[in-house]
Amino acid sequence: MNKQKVAHIESLRGIAILLVVIGHVIGSTPAGGMKIDYPSFWRYLYIWIDYIQLPLFTGIAGWAYAIKPAINSEFKTFVYKKAIRLLIPMATVGTLYFITQYLTPGTNMKGNLSDIWKIYIFPYTIYWYLPSLFLIFIIMYIIDKFKLCQSVKTWLFLFVITWGISLIIKALPSDIPNLFSYKGALGQLPYFITGVGIQRFTGQLYKKKAIYIYFILTCIGLTLLQYKWFYVLNFGVDISFWYKALLPLWTASTLMLLLHINRSNQFFTWLGGFAYTIYLFHGFGTSGGRIMATKLGINSSLFIVIMATIIALFLPLVIEKIANKWRATKILFLGKK
Repeated sequence: MNKQKVAHIESLRGIAILLVVIGHVIGSTPAGGMKIDYPSFWRYLYIWIDYIQLPLFTGIAGWAYAIKPAINSEFKTFVYKKAIRLLIPMATVGTLYFITQYLTPGTNMKGNLSDIWKIYIFPYTIYWYLPSLFLIFIIMYIIDKFKLCQSVKTWLFLFVITWGISLIIKALPSDIPNLFSYKGALGQLPYFITGVGIQRFTGQLYKKKAIYIYFILTCIGLTLLQYKWFYVLNFGVDISFWYKALLPLWTASTLMLLLHINRSNQFFTWLGGFAYTIYLFHGFGTSGGRIMATKLGINSSLFIVIMATIIALFLPLVIEKIANKWRATKILFLGKK
């Protein structure tokens, strides 16, 4: 494996986790994070972050999986390893986060202690992504076991099918329980499939004309993204509907370009090596950073974003260093054996 190529992927992983952290600091809605309402530069920045942050993470996960597919592993072994890596930290860190939110004054989205059991079954704040990714790995294992992704044609067919499923999931009534974040899994699955294809079929997917197509589709997607903010498109059709319906196409095209650019950055490559730990624990830093800034009487949004982001990026590194000292804490808090 080309080391520069791996460094590039790690750089992208570092960029992805930085976007996740900044997005969490800002807040996905005016009711969360810094509680910034429309209109604001930070709200505008968030729509760009939201466009790519988790699809990029998921695409990288698919790319990495394709290097060492699980077809030679037994299903039980595969599930066991993924459960340790994803589900145990989800439960442990999720519980710690829930209790911290409950006990700490000034935090957002407090829950009732009697509802804590729900975080292990239903999506809970940032930790919804972990059971979703677990389900994605299970689905991909089955796909590979039955050799359903062995050529560009079957890969493209899988992408279209998963794209369609992701649209159906979005149309489901909200009162249908989202057990184990399965809706998130099916929503992110097209991007995982995209990452797998980029790794497996590079020679066939990156001919000159294909790259032009990816670029054009990416530009269309980024242009239409602006409707979320400016609402200036009015061609007598429901732009919102078509944008959302075609979103996996625009986003997958963006991934096709990003994961192919053979460039790396030393800082982001380093940061990418800690991406999973940062994802697990950055919520403590974003909340803590915002509360600390408030206590200090800081009102500058820029300063709060910078302060909370730095804390959210580097606090998890300290936690990882401590957790690595004992086998039990490595398993419980980092998902490492």
